Amino acid sequence: MTPEEREVLEFINEKIREEKGTRVKPTDTIKEANLDSFGYTVLFMELDDKYGYFGDVPEGSDPFEFIDWENTTYAEVIQKCL
Repeated sequence: MTPEEREVLEFINEKIREEKGTRVKPTDTIKEANLDSFGYTVLFMELDDKYGYFGDVPEGSDPFEFIDWENTTYAEVIQKCL
């Protein structure tokens, strides 16, 4: 992992820890953080605030409808943040 990727992963894991979830690796899928729906909302809103995660979502759309909760890995989340 690059230093930038490591930084994003550390940020993700810090937010997951704050929301009482399970630490993740890049190969884990989103759901493996074991957060409740509020925890996932907090995580992704924080990613958007810091990294512009939802920057490609059309205005007026629900950004969460564009997330494949079952199949997206944290490596993919990290790449979208960079």
